[in-house]
Amino acid sequence: MDFIRKIINSNEIDKIIKLPQNLKNQRVEVLILPINDDEKKKENFNPEDFTNILDIKDVETELKIMRDEWERI
Repeated sequence: MDFIRKIINSNEIDKIIKLPQNLKNQRVEVLILPINDDEKKKENFNPEDFTNILDIKDVETELKIMRDEWERI
């Protein structure tokens, strides 16, 4: 993924982006990233691909073992 990273004085972008007072008059880092890659990932998400990804047999027994390890006050 291509991106641009630049360190500039925040006054240079003050008219483009409203900055909080604590970021004014100092050097800041600006990152420009494409958003189309994220949209493609969202389109390709299929919940069925994750079915049975957690293969724990006898979940209740596992939970009991974990709870028994806790310290009781």
